[in-house]
Amino acid sequence: MRKFIAILLVTCICLTIGGCGTTYEDTNGADNFELQTITDENIIHLETGASGLAYKESNLGLLQSSEYYSKNFNGVEQIYLTNFVGASDIYVYIGHMNVESGNFRLVVINDDKIIHEFDLDTFGEEFLFEDLTGTFSIHVAGESAKFDFYIDIY
Repeated sequence: MRKFIAILLVTCICLTIGGCGTTYEDTNGADNFELQTITDENIIHLETGASGLAYKESNLGLLQSSEYYSKNFNGVEQIYLTNFVGASDIYVYIGHMNVESGNFRLVVINDDKIIHEFDLDTFGEEFLFEDLTGTFSIHVAGESAKFDFYIDIY
């Protein structure tokens, strides 16, 4: 009986690990980084799982600093979320963004609408989002994406 339970447990673990995340192919060529399968709705509502995203994060009071990277990122991941009761401002600083392969998007979402998409060659730029209310989040989406970027949010 113990042997049966052990085999059943190992099988369940293998199925769980094997079922994590979907892999997307880069079907639009090496020089085109536009998403082919993941839609705006998938990004806004986090309708796909994600795999392959790694990060280093630092929090210094109100300043949140992070570096994200992947050799093969697939899916949609929320990397920042906050809620504003009254009108508020938020700054986002992109130190660098480097996309080497695959398809990739980094977007800002406010109350279920994409209000900004960061250019893939952003370097040392600060973005101000003014008079925001409701839910504010930043999502990353990729299809077999190899990338790295540095972001501060304050």
